[in-house]
Amino acid sequence: MAARSFDSEQFLSWFEDAGGWYDKRLIGLSPFMGMGYGAVALDDIPVDSALFHVPDKLVLSSYTSELQSRLLPSEWDSLAHGWCQLILTMMWETIRGADSPWHGYLVNLPSDFETPMLWSEEERTELIGTDIEDRIGKEDAEADHRKYLGPVITAHPELFPAGSSHTTLSAFHLQGSRILSRSFTVPLSRFTRRHDAESDISDDDEEIQVAVMIPFADMLNAAFERDNVHLYADEESQNDHPEGFTMKSTKSIRKSTQIYNTYDSPPNSELLRKYGHVDVLPLPSDLLKLLDPSDVGDWPYGNAGDEVLIDGNCVVEAVAVALLDRADEIWRQSIPKRVDWWLEEGQDDIFALALSRELDTSLIAFVRLLSYDHEWLRAEKKGKLPSTEVDNFVLTVIDAVIRDRLARYDHDVEVDLALVKEAWPIVHPGDVIEAENFPVGATSIAANRLRQCYAAVVRLGEKRILKAIAHSISIGNGNGKKRKAEADDEQ
Repeated sequence: MAARSFDSEQFLSWFEDAGGWYDKRLIGLSPFMGMGYGAVALDDIPVDSALFHVPDKLVLSSYTSELQSRLLPSEWDSLAHGWCQLILTMMWETIRGADSPWHGYLVNLPSDFETPMLWSEEERTELIGTDIEDRIGKEDAEADHRKYLGPVITAHPELFPAGSSHTTLSAFHLQGSRILSRSFTVPLSRFTRRHDAESDISDDDEEIQVAVMIPFADMLNAAFERDNVHLYADEESQNDHPEGFTMKSTKSIRKSTQIYNTYDSPPNSELLRKYGHVDVLPLPSDLLKLLDPSDVGDWPYGNAGDEVLIDGNCVVEAVAVALLDRADEIWRQSIPKRVDWWLEEGQDDIFALALSRELDTSLIAFVRLLSYDHEWLRAEKKGKLPSTEVDNFVLTVIDAVIRDRLARYDHDVEVDLALVKEAWPIVHPGDVIEAENFPVGATSIAANRLRQCYAAVVRLGEKRILKAIAHSISIGNGNGKKRKAEADDEQ
Protein backbone atom coordinates (compact mmCIF):
# COMPACT_ATOMS: atom_id res chain seq x y z
CA MET A 1 0.00 0.00 0.00
CA ALA A 2 2.93 2.29 -0.58
CA ALA A 3 2.08 5.96 -0.91
CA ARG A 4 4.74 7.94 -2.74
CA SER A 5 3.84 11.25 -1.13
CA PHE A 6 1.80 10.28 1.89
CA ASP A 7 1.64 13.08 4.45
CA SER A 8 0.57 11.56 7.75
CA GLU A 9 0.17 14.92 9.50
CA GLN A 10 -2.04 16.26 6.72
CA PHE A 11 -4.13 13.09 6.67
CA LEU A 12 -4.63 12.96 10.42
CA SER A 13 -5.47 16.66 10.55
CA TRP A 14 -8.10 16.20 7.83
CA PHE A 15 -9.46 13.11 9.58
CA GLU A 16 -10.03 14.97 12.86
CA ASP A 17 -11.38 18.11 11.21
CA ALA A 18 -13.87 15.99 9.23
CA GLY A 19 -15.23 14.37 12.39
CA GLY A 20 -13.05 11.32 12.84
CA TRP A 21 -11.40 10.38 16.14
CA TYR A 22 -8.23 8.45 16.98
CA ASP A 23 -6.32 7.81 20.18
CA LYS A 24 -3.12 9.81 19.79
CA ARG A 25 -1.57 7.99 22.72
CA LEU A 26 -1.87 4.54 21.18
CA ILE A 27 -1.81 4.64 17.38
CA GLY A 28 0.28 6.35 14.73
CA LEU A 29 1.13 5.91 11.04
CA SER A 30 4.55 4.91 9.75
CA PRO A 31 6.19 3.20 6.75
CA PHE A 32 6.99 -0.51 7.01
CA MET A 33 9.46 -2.53 5.01
CA GLY A 34 7.80 -3.88 1.88
CA MET A 35 4.32 -2.77 2.95
CA GLY A 36 4.32 0.99 2.60
CA TYR A 37 2.48 2.93 5.30
CA GLY A 38 0.67 1.13 8.08
CA ALA A 39 -0.43 1.62 11.67
CA VAL A 40 2.02 1.36 14.57
CA ALA A 41 1.46 1.03 18.31
CA LEU A 42 2.84 4.11 20.06
CA ASP A 43 2.48 2.42 23.43
CA ASP A 44 1.46 -0.98 24.77
CA ILE A 45 -2.18 -1.48 23.77
CA PRO A 46 -4.49 -3.55 26.02
CA VAL A 47 -7.14 -5.87 24.59
CA ASP A 48 -10.46 -4.24 23.60
CA SER A 49 -9.02 -0.74 23.26
CA ALA A 50 -10.76 1.63 20.83
CA LEU A 51 -8.07 2.98 18.51
CA PHE A 52 -10.08 5.13 16.10
CA HIS A 53 -13.63 5.84 15.00
CA VAL A 54 -14.82 6.65 11.46
CA PRO A 55 -18.27 8.27 11.30
CA ASP A 56 -20.49 7.15 8.44
CA LYS A 57 -20.26 10.54 6.79
CA LEU A 58 -16.55 9.96 6.21
CA VAL A 59 -17.13 6.69 4.36
CA LEU A 60 -16.48 7.35 0.67
CA SER A 61 -18.98 5.49 -1.47
CA SER A 62 -21.31 5.92 -4.40
CA TYR A 63 -24.08 6.40 -1.81
CA THR A 64 -22.45 9.08 0.35
CA SER A 65 -21.16 11.18 -2.57
CA GLU A 66 -23.39 13.66 -4.40
CA LEU A 67 -22.42 12.33 -7.83
CA GLN A 68 -25.48 10.12 -8.18
CA SER A 69 -27.75 13.16 -7.86
CA ARG A 70 -25.87 14.90 -10.69
CA LEU A 71 -26.61 12.12 -13.19
CA LEU A 72 -29.80 10.83 -14.78
CA PRO A 73 -31.17 7.68 -13.15
CA SER A 74 -30.62 5.79 -16.39
CA GLU A 75 -27.00 6.93 -16.51
CA TRP A 76 -26.40 5.87 -12.94
CA ASP A 77 -28.03 2.50 -13.50
CA SER A 78 -25.86 1.95 -16.58
CA LEU A 79 -22.84 2.03 -14.25
CA ALA A 80 -24.09 -0.85 -12.11
CA HIS A 81 -21.29 -3.16 -13.20
CA GLY A 82 -18.61 -4.23 -10.78
CA TRP A 83 -16.96 -1.18 -9.21
CA CYS A 84 -17.88 1.27 -12.00
CA GLN A 85 -20.07 3.47 -9.79
CA LEU A 86 -17.47 3.70 -7.04
CA ILE A 87 -14.61 4.30 -9.48
CA LEU A 88 -16.48 7.14 -11.22
CA THR A 89 -17.37 8.57 -7.81
CA MET A 90 -13.70 8.60 -6.79
CA MET A 91 -12.75 10.19 -10.11
CA TRP A 92 -15.27 12.98 -9.63
CA GLU A 93 -14.37 13.63 -6.01
CA THR A 94 -10.71 13.83 -7.05
CA ILE A 95 -11.56 16.34 -9.80
CA ARG A 96 -13.39 18.49 -7.23
CA GLY A 97 -10.16 19.01 -5.34
CA ALA A 98 -10.52 21.01 -2.13
CA ASP A 99 -14.30 21.20 -2.66
CA SER A 100 -14.59 17.48 -1.99
CA PRO A 101 -15.33 16.41 1.60
CA TRP A 102 -12.74 13.66 1.05
CA HIS A 103 -9.97 15.89 -0.36
CA GLY A 104 -7.54 15.26 2.53
CA TYR A 105 -8.12 11.54 2.11
CA LEU A 106 -7.88 11.32 -1.68
CA VAL A 107 -4.65 13.31 -2.00
CA ASN A 108 -3.00 10.87 0.40
CA LEU A 109 -4.09 7.67 -1.28
CA PRO A 110 -1.23 5.74 -2.90
CA SER A 111 -0.42 6.41 -6.54
CA ASP A 112 2.03 3.53 -7.02
CA PHE A 113 1.14 -0.13 -6.71
CA GLU A 114 2.98 -3.39 -7.10
CA THR A 115 -0.26 -5.24 -7.84
CA PRO A 116 -0.12 -7.33 -11.06
CA MET A 117 -2.89 -5.21 -12.60
CA LEU A 118 -0.24 -2.54 -13.19
CA TRP A 119 2.59 -4.83 -14.29
CA SER A 120 3.79 -4.85 -17.88
CA GLU A 121 2.81 -7.73 -20.13
CA GLU A 122 6.34 -9.11 -19.87
CA GLU A 123 6.30 -8.88 -16.07
CA ARG A 124 2.99 -10.73 -15.91
CA THR A 125 4.57 -13.73 -17.64
CA GLU A 126 6.29 -14.39 -14.29
CA LEU A 127 2.85 -15.38 -12.98
CA ILE A 128 2.13 -18.06 -15.59
CA GLY A 129 0.70 -21.13 -13.89
CA THR A 130 -0.16 -19.36 -10.63
CA ASP A 131 -3.56 -18.68 -9.14
CA ILE A 132 -3.10 -15.04 -10.09
CA GLU A 133 -2.61 -15.59 -13.82
CA ASP A 134 -6.29 -15.65 -14.80
CA ARG A 135 -7.52 -13.36 -12.02
CA ILE A 136 -5.83 -10.08 -12.92
CA GLY A 137 -8.69 -8.92 -15.13
CA LYS A 138 -6.86 -6.03 -16.80
CA GLU A 139 -8.49 -6.51 -20.19
CA ASP A 140 -11.98 -6.83 -18.68
CA ALA A 141 -11.39 -3.67 -16.65
CA GLU A 142 -10.36 -1.72 -19.73
CA ALA A 143 -13.48 -2.90 -21.53
CA ASP A 144 -15.59 -1.63 -18.60
CA HIS A 145 -13.93 1.78 -18.86
CA ARG A 146 -14.80 2.06 -22.55
CA LYS A 147 -18.30 0.62 -22.36
CA TYR A 148 -19.68 2.02 -19.12
CA LEU A 149 -17.69 5.00 -17.86
CA GLY A 150 -16.75 6.49 -21.22
CA PRO A 151 -20.29 7.49 -22.34
CA VAL A 152 -21.16 9.07 -18.97
CA ILE A 153 -17.87 10.99 -18.79
CA THR A 154 -18.32 12.30 -22.34
CA ALA A 155 -21.93 13.34 -21.68
CA HIS A 156 -21.01 15.47 -18.64
CA PRO A 157 -18.08 17.83 -19.34
CA GLU A 158 -19.36 20.01 -16.50
CA LEU A 159 -18.49 17.18 -14.13
CA PHE A 160 -15.62 15.57 -16.00
CA PRO A 161 -13.70 18.23 -17.97
CA ALA A 162 -12.40 17.08 -21.33
CA GLY A 163 -8.76 16.10 -21.16
CA SER A 164 -8.76 15.61 -17.40
CA SER A 165 -6.04 13.26 -16.24
CA HIS A 166 -8.45 11.94 -13.62
CA THR A 167 -10.74 10.19 -16.14
CA THR A 168 -8.18 8.40 -18.31
CA LEU A 169 -7.70 4.67 -18.55
CA SER A 170 -4.65 5.02 -16.29
CA ALA A 171 -6.79 6.84 -13.73
CA PHE A 172 -9.38 4.08 -14.01
CA HIS A 173 -6.72 1.46 -13.21
CA LEU A 174 -5.42 3.60 -10.35
CA GLN A 175 -8.81 3.95 -8.69
CA GLY A 176 -9.55 0.28 -9.30
CA SER A 177 -6.26 -0.69 -7.65
CA ARG A 178 -7.10 1.51 -4.68
CA ILE A 179 -10.46 -0.20 -4.31
CA LEU A 180 -8.97 -3.68 -4.73
CA SER A 181 -6.35 -3.12 -2.07
CA ARG A 182 -8.17 -0.89 0.40
CA SER A 183 -11.96 -1.22 0.18
CA PHE A 184 -14.35 -2.80 2.66
CA THR A 185 -17.72 -4.40 2.02
CA VAL A 186 -20.73 -3.30 4.06
CA PRO A 187 -24.46 -4.06 3.80
CA LEU A 188 -26.28 -1.92 1.25
CA SER A 189 -29.03 -1.39 3.82
CA ARG A 190 -26.60 0.75 5.84
CA PHE A 191 -27.07 3.44 3.19
CA THR A 192 -30.58 2.79 1.87
CA ARG A 193 -32.16 3.15 5.31
CA ARG A 194 -30.75 6.64 5.56
CA HIS A 195 -32.03 7.77 2.20
CA ASP A 196 -35.55 6.63 3.03
CA ALA A 197 -36.00 5.82 6.68
CA GLU A 198 -39.68 5.00 6.21
CA SER A 199 -39.18 2.52 3.39
CA ASP A 200 -39.13 -1.20 4.03
CA ILE A 201 -35.75 -2.87 3.65
CA SER A 202 -36.13 -6.29 2.09
CA ASP A 203 -34.19 -9.32 3.21
CA ASP A 204 -32.34 -9.17 -0.10
CA ASP A 205 -31.19 -5.62 0.64
CA GLU A 206 -29.89 -6.78 4.00
CA GLU A 207 -27.75 -9.40 2.28
CA ILE A 208 -26.35 -7.26 -0.55
CA GLN A 209 -22.81 -6.11 0.17
CA VAL A 210 -21.25 -3.06 -1.47
CA ALA A 211 -17.65 -1.89 -1.66
CA VAL A 212 -16.79 1.35 0.16
CA MET A 213 -13.67 3.24 1.18
CA ILE A 214 -13.22 3.73 4.94
CA PRO A 215 -10.48 6.29 5.69
CA PHE A 216 -7.91 5.31 8.34
CA ALA A 217 -9.22 1.74 8.47
CA ASP A 218 -7.68 1.15 5.05
CA MET A 219 -4.24 2.16 6.34
CA LEU A 220 -3.84 -1.13 8.21
CA ASN A 221 -1.95 -3.93 6.48
CA ALA A 222 -2.67 -7.65 6.37
CA ALA A 223 -0.40 -10.57 7.24
CA PHE A 224 -0.81 -14.28 7.94
CA GLU A 225 -2.21 -14.90 11.43
CA ARG A 226 -0.96 -11.57 12.76
CA ASP A 227 -4.25 -9.68 12.93
CA ASN A 228 -4.62 -7.94 16.28
CA VAL A 229 -7.51 -5.54 15.68
CA HIS A 230 -10.97 -5.70 14.14
CA LEU A 231 -13.28 -3.11 12.60
CA TYR A 232 -16.72 -3.03 14.20
CA ALA A 233 -19.80 -1.42 12.69
CA ASP A 234 -21.69 0.67 15.24
CA GLU A 235 -25.43 0.40 14.88
CA GLU A 236 -25.93 3.16 17.43
CA SER A 237 -23.90 6.10 18.62
CA GLN A 238 -21.38 5.11 21.30
CA ASN A 239 -19.05 7.07 23.56
CA ASP A 240 -20.23 10.38 22.13
CA HIS A 241 -19.21 9.24 18.62
CA PRO A 242 -21.77 9.35 15.80
CA GLU A 243 -22.77 6.10 14.15
CA GLY A 244 -19.93 4.65 12.12
CA PHE A 245 -17.04 2.19 12.41
CA THR A 246 -14.70 1.63 15.35
CA MET A 247 -11.37 -0.16 15.22
CA LYS A 248 -10.64 -2.12 18.43
CA SER A 249 -7.74 -4.27 19.54
CA THR A 250 -8.48 -7.98 19.77
CA LYS A 251 -5.14 -8.83 21.40
CA SER A 252 -2.54 -7.07 23.48
CA ILE A 253 -0.19 -5.18 21.16
CA ARG A 254 3.37 -4.32 22.12
CA LYS A 255 4.71 -0.83 21.67
CA SER A 256 6.45 -0.16 18.32
CA THR A 257 4.91 -3.17 16.58
CA GLN A 258 2.66 -3.03 13.57
CA ILE A 259 -1.13 -3.10 13.96
CA TYR A 260 -2.79 -5.57 11.54
CA ASN A 261 -6.46 -5.63 10.64
CA THR A 262 -8.48 -8.83 10.34
CA TYR A 263 -8.18 -10.17 6.79
CA ASP A 264 -8.37 -13.88 7.59
CA SER A 265 -5.02 -15.48 6.69
CA PRO A 266 -4.49 -14.69 3.01
CA PRO A 267 -2.13 -16.74 0.85
CA ASN A 268 0.67 -14.94 -0.96
CA SER A 269 -1.23 -15.12 -4.25
CA GLU A 270 -4.02 -12.99 -2.75
CA LEU A 271 -1.62 -10.66 -0.93
CA LEU A 272 0.18 -9.95 -4.20
CA ARG A 273 -2.97 -9.68 -6.31
CA LYS A 274 -4.75 -7.31 -3.93
CA TYR A 275 -2.04 -5.49 -2.00
CA GLY A 276 1.17 -5.82 -3.99
CA HIS A 277 3.30 -7.57 -1.38
CA VAL A 278 3.93 -11.07 -0.02
CA ASP A 279 4.58 -12.63 3.39
CA VAL A 280 7.89 -14.40 3.96
CA LEU A 281 8.30 -15.89 7.43
CA PRO A 282 9.84 -19.05 8.85
CA LEU A 283 7.55 -21.96 8.02
CA PRO A 284 6.37 -24.04 11.01
CA SER A 285 8.34 -27.23 11.52
CA ASP A 286 5.27 -29.44 11.02
CA LEU A 287 4.82 -27.99 7.52
CA LEU A 288 8.49 -28.24 6.64
CA LYS A 289 8.33 -31.96 7.43
CA LEU A 290 5.80 -32.38 4.62
CA LEU A 291 8.24 -30.99 2.05
CA ASP A 292 11.02 -32.76 0.22
CA PRO A 293 14.39 -31.30 1.28
CA SER A 294 15.08 -30.33 -2.35
CA ASP A 295 11.96 -28.14 -2.31
CA VAL A 296 13.08 -26.41 0.87
CA GLY A 297 16.74 -25.93 -0.01
CA ASP A 298 18.25 -23.39 2.32
CA TRP A 299 15.10 -21.26 2.17
CA PRO A 300 12.72 -22.59 4.90
CA TYR A 301 10.53 -19.51 4.55
CA GLY A 302 7.17 -18.72 3.03
CA ASN A 303 3.54 -18.17 3.98
CA ALA A 304 1.91 -20.91 6.03
CA GLY A 305 -1.44 -19.77 4.64
CA ASP A 306 -0.50 -20.46 1.03
CA GLU A 307 -2.91 -22.48 -1.07
CA VAL A 308 -3.45 -23.63 -4.65
CA LEU A 309 -6.87 -23.33 -6.29
CA ILE A 310 -7.93 -26.24 -8.49
CA ASP A 311 -10.69 -25.58 -11.03
CA GLY A 312 -13.43 -28.19 -11.21
CA ASN A 313 -13.15 -28.28 -15.01
CA CYS A 314 -9.62 -29.63 -14.64
CA VAL A 315 -10.96 -32.38 -12.40
CA VAL A 316 -13.61 -33.29 -14.98
CA GLU A 317 -10.98 -33.63 -17.69
CA ALA A 318 -8.73 -35.72 -15.45
CA VAL A 319 -11.61 -38.06 -14.65
CA ALA A 320 -12.42 -38.40 -18.36
CA VAL A 321 -8.83 -39.36 -19.16
CA ALA A 322 -8.68 -41.85 -16.29
CA LEU A 323 -11.98 -43.51 -17.29
CA LEU A 324 -10.67 -44.22 -20.80
CA ASP A 325 -13.43 -45.74 -22.94
CA ARG A 326 -15.84 -45.62 -20.00
CA ALA A 327 -16.03 -41.85 -20.52
CA ASP A 328 -18.62 -42.37 -23.24
CA GLU A 329 -21.26 -40.00 -24.54
CA ILE A 330 -23.77 -41.02 -21.87
CA TRP A 331 -21.24 -40.24 -19.15
CA ARG A 332 -20.34 -36.88 -20.70
CA GLN A 333 -24.00 -35.91 -20.95
CA SER A 334 -24.43 -36.64 -17.25
CA ILE A 335 -21.55 -34.40 -16.16
CA PRO A 336 -23.44 -31.05 -16.28
CA LYS A 337 -26.19 -32.61 -14.16
CA ARG A 338 -23.69 -33.94 -11.63
CA VAL A 339 -21.88 -30.62 -11.40
CA ASP A 340 -25.14 -28.67 -11.12
CA TRP A 341 -26.29 -30.95 -8.30
CA TRP A 342 -22.96 -30.42 -6.51
CA LEU A 343 -23.31 -26.64 -6.72
CA GLU A 344 -26.97 -26.69 -5.69
CA GLU A 345 -25.91 -28.54 -2.54
CA GLY A 346 -23.83 -25.51 -1.58
CA GLN A 347 -20.52 -27.04 -2.61
CA ASP A 348 -17.85 -25.20 -4.58
CA ASP A 349 -16.22 -26.26 -7.84
CA ILE A 350 -12.97 -24.52 -6.90
CA PHE A 351 -10.85 -26.54 -4.48
CA ALA A 352 -8.27 -24.85 -2.25
CA LEU A 353 -5.34 -27.16 -1.53
CA ALA A 354 -2.90 -26.43 1.28
CA LEU A 355 0.09 -28.07 2.91
CA SER A 356 -1.48 -30.90 4.88
CA ARG A 357 -1.03 -34.57 5.66
CA GLU A 358 -4.50 -35.23 4.32
CA LEU A 359 -6.12 -34.78 0.93
CA ASP A 360 -8.95 -32.29 0.59
CA THR A 361 -12.18 -34.15 1.39
CA SER A 362 -14.31 -31.98 -0.91
CA LEU A 363 -12.04 -32.78 -3.82
CA ILE A 364 -12.26 -36.50 -3.05
CA ALA A 365 -16.07 -36.36 -2.92
CA PHE A 366 -16.21 -34.41 -6.19
CA VAL A 367 -13.97 -36.95 -7.94
CA ARG A 368 -16.20 -39.79 -6.73
CA LEU A 369 -19.36 -37.97 -7.85
CA LEU A 370 -17.93 -37.62 -11.36
CA SER A 371 -16.41 -41.10 -11.51
CA TYR A 372 -18.85 -43.51 -9.92
CA ASP A 373 -22.40 -43.98 -11.15
CA HIS A 374 -23.54 -45.43 -7.84
CA GLU A 375 -22.40 -42.24 -6.06
CA TRP A 376 -24.29 -40.12 -8.56
CA LEU A 377 -27.45 -42.23 -8.28
CA ARG A 378 -27.35 -42.03 -4.48
CA ALA A 379 -26.80 -38.28 -4.64
CA GLU A 380 -29.67 -37.82 -7.08
CA LYS A 381 -32.13 -40.02 -5.18
CA LYS A 382 -31.22 -39.38 -1.54
CA GLY A 383 -29.52 -36.01 -1.72
CA LYS A 384 -26.41 -37.35 0.01
CA LEU A 385 -22.91 -36.14 -0.73
CA PRO A 386 -20.50 -38.80 -2.01
CA SER A 387 -18.25 -40.54 0.48
CA THR A 388 -14.68 -39.42 1.04
CA GLU A 389 -13.15 -42.87 0.78
CA VAL A 390 -9.81 -42.88 -1.00
CA ASP A 391 -9.07 -45.63 -3.49
CA ASN A 392 -6.56 -46.13 -6.27
CA PHE A 393 -8.74 -44.52 -8.91
CA VAL A 394 -9.36 -41.38 -6.83
CA LEU A 395 -5.62 -41.10 -6.18
CA THR A 396 -4.92 -41.51 -9.90
CA VAL A 397 -7.27 -38.67 -10.79
CA ILE A 398 -5.97 -36.28 -8.14
CA ASP A 399 -2.38 -37.12 -9.07
CA ALA A 400 -3.15 -36.26 -12.71
CA VAL A 401 -4.74 -32.96 -11.67
CA ILE A 402 -1.69 -32.06 -9.57
CA ARG A 403 0.82 -32.96 -12.28
CA ASP A 404 -1.14 -31.06 -14.91
CA ARG A 405 -1.06 -27.98 -12.72
CA LEU A 406 2.68 -28.35 -12.08
CA ALA A 407 3.31 -28.54 -15.83
CA ARG A 408 1.82 -25.06 -16.33
CA TYR A 409 4.65 -23.20 -14.63
CA ASP A 410 7.49 -21.87 -16.76
CA HIS A 411 10.07 -22.21 -13.98
CA ASP A 412 11.00 -25.13 -11.75
CA VAL A 413 11.52 -25.01 -7.99
CA GLU A 414 15.28 -24.73 -8.30
CA VAL A 415 14.97 -21.53 -10.32
CA ASP A 416 12.51 -20.04 -7.83
CA LEU A 417 14.69 -20.93 -4.85
CA ALA A 418 17.75 -19.36 -6.45
CA LEU A 419 15.86 -16.20 -7.34
CA VAL A 420 14.29 -15.58 -3.92
CA LYS A 421 17.51 -16.42 -2.10
CA GLU A 422 19.39 -13.86 -4.19
CA ALA A 423 16.74 -11.16 -4.45
CA TRP A 424 14.95 -11.19 -1.09
CA PRO A 425 17.84 -9.65 0.89
CA ILE A 426 17.85 -6.82 -1.68
CA VAL A 427 14.07 -6.42 -1.70
CA HIS A 428 13.86 -6.66 2.11
CA PRO A 429 17.25 -5.83 3.60
CA GLY A 430 17.64 -6.96 7.20
CA ASP A 431 16.35 -9.91 9.15
CA VAL A 432 13.75 -11.86 7.15
CA ILE A 433 12.05 -12.83 10.39
CA GLU A 434 11.77 -9.48 12.09
CA ALA A 435 11.80 -6.91 9.28
CA GLU A 436 8.02 -6.67 9.03
CA ASN A 437 7.65 -5.59 12.67
CA PHE A 438 9.67 -2.41 12.70
CA PRO A 439 9.00 0.92 11.01
CA VAL A 440 11.72 1.77 8.51
CA GLY A 441 12.51 4.38 5.92
CA ALA A 442 11.58 3.81 2.29
CA THR A 443 13.97 1.56 0.39
CA SER A 444 14.27 1.95 -3.38
CA ILE A 445 14.63 -1.03 -5.72
CA ALA A 446 14.00 -1.52 -9.41
CA ALA A 447 10.31 -2.33 -9.88
CA ASN A 448 10.96 -5.23 -12.24
CA ARG A 449 13.36 -6.85 -9.76
CA LEU A 450 10.83 -6.52 -6.96
CA ARG A 451 8.08 -8.01 -9.10
CA GLN A 452 10.24 -10.91 -10.23
CA CYS A 453 11.00 -11.71 -6.61
CA TYR A 454 7.38 -11.50 -5.49
CA ALA A 455 6.25 -13.71 -8.39
CA ALA A 456 8.92 -16.29 -7.50
CA VAL A 457 7.73 -16.33 -3.87
CA VAL A 458 4.17 -17.05 -5.05
CA ARG A 459 5.28 -19.74 -7.49
CA LEU A 460 7.47 -21.42 -4.90
CA GLY A 461 4.70 -21.54 -2.31
CA GLU A 462 2.24 -23.09 -4.77
CA LYS A 463 4.69 -25.63 -6.17
CA ARG A 464 5.68 -26.78 -2.70
CA ILE A 465 2.03 -27.59 -1.98
CA LEU A 466 1.52 -29.42 -5.27
CA LYS A 467 4.74 -31.42 -4.99
CA ALA A 468 3.98 -32.36 -1.38
CA ILE A 469 0.56 -33.68 -2.42
CA ALA A 470 2.05 -35.56 -5.38
CA HIS A 471 4.60 -37.15 -3.06
CA SER A 472 1.90 -38.10 -0.56
CA ILE A 473 -0.08 -39.78 -3.33
CA SER A 474 2.99 -41.62 -4.62
CA ILE A 475 3.43 -43.34 -1.27
CA GLY A 476 -0.28 -44.06 -0.95
CA ASN A 477 -1.21 -41.47 1.66
CA GLY A 478 -4.63 -39.85 1.75
CA ASN A 479 -7.36 -39.38 4.29
CA GLY A 480 -10.49 -41.19 5.31
CA LYS A 481 -10.77 -44.95 4.86
CA LYS A 482 -8.65 -46.39 2.08
CA ARG A 483 -9.54 -49.38 -0.01
CA LYS A 484 -8.48 -50.79 -3.32
CA ALA A 485 -10.98 -50.11 -6.05
CA GLU A 486 -11.04 -49.19 -9.69
CA ALA A 487 -13.68 -47.16 -11.49
CA ASP A 488 -14.90 -50.13 -13.51
CA ASP A 489 -15.58 -52.02 -10.28
CA GLU A 490 -18.41 -49.64 -9.53
CA GLN A 491 -19.76 -48.62 -12.91
